[in-house]
Amino acid sequence: MSLNGTFEVRWWWRGRPVRVAVTQRTVLPTARRAVAGRLAALRTAEAELARAHHAAGRPVPVGPLLRDLVAVALGAAEASGDAVDPTIGAARLRGTAVRGPLPVCGAGVGSVGPAADWRAVALRGERLAVPPPRWLDLGGTATAYLVQRCAEQVAARHRTGVLVAVGSRIAAAGPAPEGGWPVAVDGGPVALAGGALVTADGLRADGGGVRDPRTGGAPASPWTAVTVAAPDAARAAMLAVAALVRDADGPRWLAGQGVRAWPVARPAALPQPATRW
Repeated sequence: MSLNGTFEVRWWWRGRPVRVAVTQRTVLPTARRAVAGRLAALRTAEAELARAHHAAGRPVPVGPLLRDLVAVALGAAEASGDAVDPTIGAARLRGTAVRGPLPVCGAGVGSVGPAADWRAVALRGERLAVPPPRWLDLGGTATAYLVQRCAEQVAARHRTGVLVAVGSRIAAAGPAPEGGWPVAVDGGPVALAGGALVTADGLRADGGGVRDPRTGGAPASPWTAVTVAAPDAARAAMLAVAALVRDADGPRWLAGQGVRAWPVARPAALPQPATRW
């Protein structure tokens, strides 16, 4: 499909829309295969993470993809001051009915506890240890990391402009089309010339929204969602999630990060009518 001199293809992956767009038509099939291959590789990463959970704290070997995803998640936890904690997975498993596989969350059985503490997770080289009751959920940063790497690799290899989007994680690399890549965000369309856009949502109907690692529940933010633009998708994801988790301080904190953002304010509570007896 050609749109304004660009060429793109769309499909669905685990209930999320995927969009791959390029400025050179001949590159589109290769770009699609690259993105589809990366998404398919998540199944191997999930199986490895499930083995790490079953190992109950014993180090297990992991492949390069899971190693990178865990490293990005732990880095986001540190950079956000613990607000983006991947060990929130235990609370998510307790509080939601899982509909199909969670993104890079792993599978298996066993007890999960309330504690979220990413510092207990050990990643040393190619070996990962996740001591119980911690349970990793890498969904906050995993797809953001993948779209960023896919966009950069396709742009570098084929010297073309490319945009990759999986759900609310969007990254662009290489020369953008004239006027930028059109992307829809709350508040109207945005022209993305490069970098990334990521939306974090605290009120998803399927229970997969942002969770506060301190409580395991939805954050008490004045925003229900926020979209952040940043040079890197993983950083944009970290900033968006952290802005919600920081509750009332989130807007002030995000304003000091030097990025552009599009928040969605929480609806004002309607006054309750007086009860008449």
